[in-house]
Amino acid sequence: MKKLEKIITEFRQALEKIYGDKLINLVLYGSQARGDATEDSDIDIMVILKSPVSPGDEIFRMGEVKNQINLKYDQLISVLPISEEDFLCKDTPLLENIRREGKQ
Repeated sequence: MKKLEKIITEFRQALEKIYGDKLINLVLYGSQARGDATEDSDIDIMVILKSPVSPGDEIFRMGEVKNQINLKYDQLISVLPISEEDFLCKDTPLLENIRREGKQ
């Protein structure tokens, strides 16, 4: 298993423990998803959750797990929590790009 796959799998498992069935999916986006990442690129992950979602609260809630994985693999993870409804329905340039290029 590649390092990126290990990180995403471990992160998903940790989030499943935190959120249970509130966790809908993870979507990898950015340079890692496009395949043009460099050694210094971070791992951009959209975390899709059942509503309601308060992004600031969710980033805080994921912080310890994210930091543990960052240190374990010497790889920065950036998270973007969003509700399933917003992921499916909102039309912003970022969301359109993630829907087009993201990997689930």
